[in-house]
Amino acid sequence: GARSRRLVGDPFTLGVASGDPTPDGVVLWTRLALDPLAEDGHAAMPTRDVPVRWELATDARMRNVVRRGTTTARHTSAHAVHVLLRGLEPGREYHYRFRTGAHVSPLGRTRTAPAHRSAVPFTLAVASCAQYEHGWFTAYRRLAQDQPDLVLHLGDYFYEYQARDYLAPGGNVRDHAGPETTTLAGYRQRHAQYKADPDLQAAHAVAPWIPVWDDHELDNNWADETPEDDQTRPAFLARRRAAFQAYYENMPLRPTSTPRGIDLQLYRRLRWGRLATFHMLDTRQYR
Repeated sequence: GARSRRLVGDPFTLGVASGDPTPDGVVLWTRLALDPLAEDGHAAMPTRDVPVRWELATDARMRNVVRRGTTTARHTSAHAVHVLLRGLEPGREYHYRFRTGAHVSPLGRTRTAPAHRSAVPFTLAVASCAQYEHGWFTAYRRLAQDQPDLVLHLGDYFYEYQARDYLAPGGNVRDHAGPETTTLAGYRQRHAQYKADPDLQAAHAVAPWIPVWDDHELDNNWADETPEDDQTRPAFLARRRAAFQAYYENMPLRPTSTPRGIDLQLYRRLRWGRLATFHMLDTRQYR
């Protein structure tokens, strides 16, 4: 019955995010997770698909809702949700949230890019190379406090090592869960561990992101179809496929970045009025 299909516990433990803003649209993201560290990568979610409602408003109190809809968090996609919005006003701040059953997500703040001829000043934050074990994510907390209009993440969003394989000079302050990431379950778990950090959640919730990867989202120093070490080619390509699927599931990317086997189109160009054009390069797949 309906009661047995209710989720027991908060499914919004990974927060919310938005990304790839254009003058008329943006992507909204969340991923349902009851236990982010579950070893199977499914975060203790049921094997069934789960309906998720979303709302977009022009005010933080969500009184002036201008868009709403329902989408499906699918088990095969680790219950991740990507909502591609179009037809919005350029250069406009919006607020959004998700619901499933009686559960409501944290509130997110996003923004569309300005019209192409606009020269309105904007605040840009840039982040990269965030090794969870090496320190607390206080830089992400400060980023959120600064309330930028846009965040660029230039790669190494997470690190693939098992606990204490990569030690900071002063010692690590916390541990990665699970072994080195090589499987889809492992990559999903690692993404969830990072996303469960409250400071990273705050940075995602405060502004839209435009992310690209570097190497650690898959394997240290990988290039094209070549791994760092003596992994066999079939094993590495299976690992690459898993890493790419988990990356798409856990980032606010457009459908154009949906993985196709061992390939994922991440390079793209986004404009911010007349002030900036962001050429987001993929420096790993094409080496």
